[in-house]
Amino acid sequence: MKKTSVSVFLGISIDGCIAGENGDLSWLAELAPDTPEATGYTALMAQVDTLLIGRTTYDAVLDFSPWPYAGKRVVVLSHRDFAPRHGEQRREGSVRSVLEELAGEGCRHVYLDGGAVIRAGLREGVIDSLILSVLPVVLGRGVRLFEDGLPRSDWRLDGTRQLPSGVVQLRYRKN
Repeated sequence: MKKTSVSVFLGISIDGCIAGENGDLSWLAELAPDTPEATGYTALMAQVDTLLIGRTTYDAVLDFSPWPYAGKRVVVLSHRDFAPRHGEQRREGSVRSVLEELAGEGCRHVYLDGGAVIRAGLREGVIDSLILSVLPVVLGRGVRLFEDGLPRSDWRLDGTRQLPSGVVQLRYRKN
């Protein structure tokens, strides 16, 4: 069975926050008006067949219009039931075990979304590529991507670029 490729793509503040206080995401659109095409998000999503997202992220994007994951299989990592609106599926377990299940079901490229799921992916060593778009802001408070307790993991810088908005994008591959 071929290994599933696992990617992360997200905006982050200079001080390492992926959301502001109370999960606020408004600063992302305010400070990074670049199009999904300009950021490379559209190209990445063209390669992705499945999204594995956390329940908090799922709840945050559920009412977005249009649905941001149209045409993609969406798997929500959650211990709580929910009523799918767009064909989403619920799974429980470690990120590694869910990825193994998805690989067995034919998934080839999974996009991880949500701070808790990404941190679990980092802890479990399952992420292959990490694309961080660093926005020019220090939030001071909020949801941090990298928190105490994550094990060491070594990455190779695969590229950098500055977007028209001033956002600097860092692309890393797992060593």
